[in-house]
Amino acid sequence: MNTKPTRNLYTKQTRNFWFCVGLVFLLFGVGLAQPVRAEGASLCLSPSQGSYNIGQSFSVNIMLNTDGAAVNAAQAVLYYPSAQLKVIKVSKTNSIFGMWVKEPVYSNGAGTIIFGGGLPSPGYTGSSGKVLNVIFQGKFSGQAKLYFGKEIILADDGRGTNIFKLSKGGSYFINISEKIKIDTEPPEPFEIIVDNEGYPANPHPLLYFEAKDDDSGINHYEIKIGEQDILTLMEPQANPYKIPLQEPGVYTLEVKAIDNAGNAFTAFSEINVESIPAPEVAVCPETFISGEEVFHIEGTAAPGYTVIVFFEKAQELIKKWETKSNEKGDWLINEDGLFKSGKYIISAKAKDALGAISYPSKEYIVKVILSGFVLGPWFIDYSLFNLLLLILLLILLIILIYLFFRIINTQRAIKRESKDLKNKFYKEYNELCKDIELQLKLFRKAKQQRALTEEEKQAEKELLKNLADIERVIKKELKDIEEI
Repeated sequence: MNTKPTRNLYTKQTRNFWFCVGLVFLLFGVGLAQPVRAEGASLCLSPSQGSYNIGQSFSVNIMLNTDGAAVNAAQAVLYYPSAQLKVIKVSKTNSIFGMWVKEPVYSNGAGTIIFGGGLPSPGYTGSSGKVLNVIFQGKFSGQAKLYFGKEIILADDGRGTNIFKLSKGGSYFINISEKIKIDTEPPEPFEIIVDNEGYPANPHPLLYFEAKDDDSGINHYEIKIGEQDILTLMEPQANPYKIPLQEPGVYTLEVKAIDNAGNAFTAFSEINVESIPAPEVAVCPETFISGEEVFHIEGTAAPGYTVIVFFEKAQELIKKWETKSNEKGDWLINEDGLFKSGKYIISAKAKDALGAISYPSKEYIVKVILSGFVLGPWFIDYSLFNLLLLILLLILLIILIYLFFRIINTQRAIKRESKDLKNKFYKEYNELCKDIELQLKLFRKAKQQRALTEEEKQAEKELLKNLADIERVIKKELKDIEEI
């Protein structure tokens, strides 16, 4: 069961509901100083239970209990099992609400009733306020449970406080009546008339059929077209029934009539939807360079036709374009989008103003070559990439050449500095040696005249040691400089 349209409707109606409530607040003041005396408003069904026969109609009221508070607006969805029940009518006669965002709507397909109403200040206060009246009809036997959802009840307090507390649904048992229990016969045989309304290519032909069952009555029909899904129709929806859009072709048709006792009769027929003239593809490239060229396709079709061009790869639809043929029947497509490399198939169909569709045209194979690659939101052409890569290599080469000459110049500078440093070391070494030799010469001269004191002997010894250490260190440093 597809409930998406209902959810969309509910979302739209909710927005309108709040807009309406805001309008009520603005126009009527909504009792700006009134406090909320209770916060327990609720919704319920009356009666909340019952037992009814298949085909029998019964009435249910949606009731509001404010629990002592003044209420300005309320909205909710009432869910019911569409297998057991169908809604015949929704009435807002004698409702406590006089303003409605939209007329309450129901869907027997989705099994929902959506409502939202309000009234100006001082609002409604009471325990049995009728919001809506719903007329249901039993369809199939079994227990039908009804419940609320998405409930909102707004207080008349100047702030639109939601004071909803709880909701109580209902439970109704649908029985098989005695006009039904004794019905063991299927509906009477019937025929199906397929009416293409004088247009052999009509994609929505009409079906005329009517089954009769004097015992329990017709409940619904089931329609199957070819291998498509079964369509379920209630009796008021039939005769004639406009079938969903069909592609050209011949389809088997089955219409099954099911009565209220579950007996069925199936009628068979055939639907033949002819093809309108297919379009022709006159120009289609064998090779397309994506990212460099504009993908150009052109051809002919009947004037004023819509031409649908399909772009497929490995039986997967990649892209679909639509265009119209001009008064001469010419049409064209220009596409500059990006496509992955590979082999693609091009074909086209035509569609007229009534929606009739043609068989596909002849297929054409296109080889797509991607001229670049995609990097995030950017497309980089291979030629541009190669140019950028060449520029990058040239910059890298220039940097390497610069570093090479920089190293050569640095080595030369180090060599010069090393030579100067070596000369300075030798000069300082020679001068230091001369100073030490001079001191030692004085000690030797003193020894020829007298014995040296202990301090003098120790000083002489230190000078000799210093001389040897200096010579060793200087030679090592000079060796290191030469190695550098």
